[in-house]
Amino acid sequence: MAAAVKLPLEAVEREIARLWEMEARRSGAPRMELMTLVVLVGDPSLVDRAEKVVAAFVSTHPSRTILARWATGAEAGITADVALHRLGVGGAACGDAITLEATGAGRDWLPDNVERLALADLPICLWWVGDLPDSDRLIDRMLGCANVVVVNSDEMDLRDLHKLSLIVTRSHDRYTLMDLAWVRLRPVQELIARFFDDEQARACLSALQRILIEFVPREHELDVASTQAGLLFGWIATALRLGVDAVRWQKGDAWAEATLGRIVWRFEQHRRTDLPAGTVNRIAFECDGARFEIERQDDPFVYRWSRDVPGAAVPAQTLRMPILD
Repeated sequence: MAAAVKLPLEAVEREIARLWEMEARRSGAPRMELMTLVVLVGDPSLVDRAEKVVAAFVSTHPSRTILARWATGAEAGITADVALHRLGVGGAACGDAITLEATGAGRDWLPDNVERLALADLPICLWWVGDLPDSDRLIDRMLGCANVVVVNSDEMDLRDLHKLSLIVTRSHDRYTLMDLAWVRLRPVQELIARFFDDEQARACLSALQRILIEFVPREHELDVASTQAGLLFGWIATALRLGVDAVRWQKGDAWAEATLGRIVWRFEQHRRTDLPAGTVNRIAFECDGARFEIERQDDPFVYRWSRDVPGAAVPAQTLRMPILD
């Protein structure tokens, strides 16, 4: 990205047009943009990471990006930095780069100004970086202009899944929701589904007694499970048609158990430095005389899949699968 120029909001479009005119004379690169990517960053420590992700995204999906950040305790206002994204240092331009910085009560002005700066008649993708706030109208107001909403529940507390469920409920016919933690669970879900491909294995479900979900805890973990483990719990319970209204919990120092109907769910912490906090490390289903297990090996990209069903033996398998980052 080229050096940015700080501007009042009313001068943003004029400056972008000037930059593209200069670019056309310099390289002849056409101005082609597929969407507006809006990035909301409330934690200053996450700005660098967000900028790197945005730069990588725009290199393959030319877009206008609007990165909005804010600071408290100052006079209300919003200023903009404007530049062009480039394909490497000195490369061709591949999108508009707008950074909005709101101060004080100016944060409340972000939704209207972001919508005004978004490219007309093109999709708007909204990415909230980091933890969802417990009580904050900004995310609710920003949802009104989005076609796609991206969050990462791996960076949330377990209680924030309720907030996420409200966003899901509101999404019907309005926007598509993508949770990066849910995307990371897809390989595990596929391996679980493979357990029950045949009739003999499916018959074991009626005798299911215990389910173990082992996860990598955060430092000073206080929740009974990570959000990723919680999402997996909800998915399995829904697939088994179990109601979740009458869950009974008990908790130890590094484990928790939930009793749901006839099934005991055990969540165990397993610390690993080579996996992101919250990652599911092992899943095991125990039935009467049968056991199904998926366990990540010392190589974090490798899973061991095993199924022990009486009368339907299947050799254990080792699979290499990517960790989506």
